[in-house]
Amino acid sequence: MIQGFAIEDKVRAYIRKTGQNFRLSTSPQGPVLLPLKVASPKASDLKILIGANVLYVSKLQAKFIKKIDWPMVERGLDSGRAEK
Repeated sequence: MIQGFAIEDKVRAYIRKTGQNFRLSTSPQGPVLLPLKVASPKASDLKILIGANVLYVSKLQAKFIKKIDWPMVERGLDSGRAEK
């Protein structure tokens, strides 16, 4: 069963500011928030509306997280820098 989880206000503001849709997925470093141009959503993902944008959450991640927080965004930003 998937429990409810919170989304940090700073993360909500970041998603709205970027105007992009994101996906919370798995990585070796832990949960990571990535734009859809990097991580495509899966049909099984949970969809959470944040302003005009959608946050897709892997059902696998949703089982284990209690809060979507800023370090998840930072891991995504760090992985984007590593790809360049």
